[in-house]
Amino acid sequence: MALANFAIIIFDHAITLDEEVELIWKSSWSMGKALFVINRYYTLISVIINNYSLFSPTLTDSVSLRFFHWQGWTGLIACMIAEVILQMRLYALYLLNKKVLALMVATFLVSSATSAVIMGKALSGITANAHLIPGVTFCVPFGVPDYFFAFWIPIIGFESLLCGLALFRGFQTFRASGSLYQSGRHLVTILIRDSVLYFLVMFATYFTNMLMWVSAPPSLLEIPIAFSVALSCCLGNRMILNVREINREITQYKEHSGETIKHQARQTRSSFFGPADQLTDIEMAQLRSMRVDLDQGIGQFIAL
Repeated sequence: MALANFAIIIFDHAITLDEEVELIWKSSWSMGKALFVINRYYTLISVIINNYSLFSPTLTDSVSLRFFHWQGWTGLIACMIAEVILQMRLYALYLLNKKVLALMVATFLVSSATSAVIMGKALSGITANAHLIPGVTFCVPFGVPDYFFAFWIPIIGFESLLCGLALFRGFQTFRASGSLYQSGRHLVTILIRDSVLYFLVMFATYFTNMLMWVSAPPSLLEIPIAFSVALSCCLGNRMILNVREINREITQYKEHSGETIKHQARQTRSSFFGPADQLTDIEMAQLRSMRVDLDQGIGQFIAL
């Protein structure tokens, strides 16, 4: 299973490498770029370490125990990185609303702290043995507490909140008429689509993890964590790449919007009042106001 997770991450890296170079490395540093790099390469390093640990011919009980500690905290960190990416997207969807941001951050801190306490208490009491299974060394944990499954409950609850916020914002957006320019509406659609898709996939993954931790034997507890790390990494990266691709289109749209508005205004004035080479001061002021409204309407979504 470790090799399967490694294959998922390597395949995703390979097919998105050109987008990464064009949309990430050629852009200036920002919080979004930093999150992408951490999410992409921390996870890659973690799966390399996991595979080396699991298939090392010199695997010992102490190394097995450190592996389980590393894998457990890696699963939590990967979830937290992906959740920060989701919060940034929702903050943009709600036009940088501070109240929404405060709600998300407060809930995020409570959720992450609760999961961290459960993980820490569970890992502090386990032991690990490296057993020989037909010529292959395999790690098996012992002393896993019965309440360990509760680790996933705060994560599922918090991401349910984020999904609800995304759906509510989508309902508000598509009820409104003329409140967004077409390119801005397209970006909102991408943000909502990716947020809901991420939630559906990760909810299924986390819920499966919780069920396995309730009913599966201890030797299988590591398997679902590895899949959750791989999926949160890949989906988190795709969300950032999708938004940056749309941002590039919006930037091109903004560059030409001023000339388009000015050209249309000249055509209208010429139709009603005859040929005109220059606009009046009042008309120029109106055009500037229209351009500012356009920049604000779209700029809210690309601020992050």
